[in-house]
Amino acid sequence: MSDNQKILSSTRDTPEVILDPKGIIKITGRLIPENPIHFFDPIDEWINEYFYNPADITCLEICLEYINSVGTKYLLDTIHKIAHIHLKNKKKNLVINWYYKVDDEDMLEKGTFFSSVLKVPFNFIRII
Repeated sequence: MSDNQKILSSTRDTPEVILDPKGIIKITGRLIPENPIHFFDPIDEWINEYFYNPADITCLEICLEYINSVGTKYLLDTIHKIAHIHLKNKKKNLVINWYYKVDDEDMLEKGTFFSSVLKVPFNFIRII
């Protein structure tokens, strides 16, 4: 495990989150947090620390099977924060990969919505 790597285990209502100082932020599972502030606070703290010395490329990997409206708001805020910090540091690159299942038009639409609202390009990756 890297020095400042943080892993939040998944639950029935929250995704697994891997925060790796080598430049990987990975969110996988279901995002229907009962207490979104409690869930997102450690992620937010890690991001604040990480961006003092970010990797040359930060890769945000999002592979969610479901997001409720509260989860949508907090995830949008989190991606916005990451993208905003990256815009300030032009020598670093940001890659956002949004995974969605072949038959899940809702998750594709949600990713498209995030990308257009944030004005940040996403790579949409269809999985089986």
